[in-house]
Amino acid sequence: MSVTSASKTTAVAGAVLALMVGGVATAGPAHAAPAPGAAAADIALGQYQSTNAEVRKRIYEGDAKDGDTEKNNCNFYTGFWTAKANYRWDGTSAPRHGTITNSQACGTSKGYMYVKVDGAWTKKWTSVKWTSRAWCADFAKYSWYWGKAKITGLNAAADSFRTYGRANGTWHSKAQVASGSYKPKPGDAVSYDNNGDGRADHVGIVTSYSSSRKVYHSVEGNTSLERLTYKKSQSATAGRVLGYTTPKAR
Repeated sequence: MSVTSASKTTAVAGAVLALMVGGVATAGPAHAAPAPGAAAADIALGQYQSTNAEVRKRIYEGDAKDGDTEKNNCNFYTGFWTAKANYRWDGTSAPRHGTITNSQACGTSKGYMYVKVDGAWTKKWTSVKWTSRAWCADFAKYSWYWGKAKITGLNAAADSFRTYGRANGTWHSKAQVASGSYKPKPGDAVSYDNNGDGRADHVGIVTSYSSSRKVYHSVEGNTSLERLTYKKSQSATAGRVLGYTTPKAR
């Protein structure tokens, strides 16, 4: 069974996927599936707001204990992408300099992945071993993936979202936002340059945007608080903002 077929078999008959919070699907009235950007924004915000005990653990770095704030870059999202059993394994061992080595235990929590069950790729709520590396891009990519956006070309580097945007014709510079020729959308990846080298070194997911005020809300992983953070009313043309990438549909 293909991953696409497996997805269909998990859907509730007569309904579509309205929201996924940490992989927990909620069915709503039948309507057109949301665009990948809107769906990705729902995923990102759902990861922060979820009341599911396993999903709540993902907010914090550490050893997968809810509320733990060990600053060691151990996190669920890198664990998801680096799990060899995962259909979407990114092929890396996630080396991370300056924190713990991944030979040390980061902890384990539950989450959805596509894994082989009786020879077929099946969506399953299963254990995910947390892994240590800078993880803002891993979180943003996770939001896009479960929002059914194209993720080809994305990796653990924040700048891969800017490269993706340029390659797919969906990159929008800060200057375009300042002029009003582009308005950031929910699900856009906002790219930041914190060291002034012209490349993105941090990325988050836009969840809402005010055209009148030119400010956005976002959810971002691996912030200066060393956790998943919901940021409100940020200037869309702030100095460190490089621009915005809109996800393409698969």
